[in-house]
Amino acid sequence: MALPFPLEIRPGSPVYEQIVYAVKRALAQGSLRPGDRFPSVRNLSQEIGVNPNTVQKAVGELTAQGVLEVHAGQGCFVKAFEHPGKTDGVRELHGLLETLAVEATRLGLSEADVRKALGAAWQRLKRE
Repeated sequence: MALPFPLEIRPGSPVYEQIVYAVKRALAQGSLRPGDRFPSVRNLSQEIGVNPNTVQKAVGELTAQGVLEVHAGQGCFVKAFEHPGKTDGVRELHGLLETLAVEATRLGLSEADVRKALGAAWQRLKRE
């Protein structure tokens, strides 16, 4: 069974975090959609060659974040996302945005540089 999202495990960050990110990226790109069946822990762990406990941790995190939902006796599915209002969405991103601003400043980048890079990343995400 092929993965419903691209994932290449790389050293440097926990595997479960890489799985969580790959799933969220696939949702942002539209290759995973609400209602899609999510692979079982066993199938996913075999497909990517990692311990089932690692996959279970990722599934638990995705469930806690409201990305996946478990239907008893049926498996995991991608949950329909209820978009927060703009104010709530920006509030949710506050920590990430502050981290981005701190790192950009550390690297000597201007706000314009960051806007340009963000725009390019946004376009790349939608193209892939």
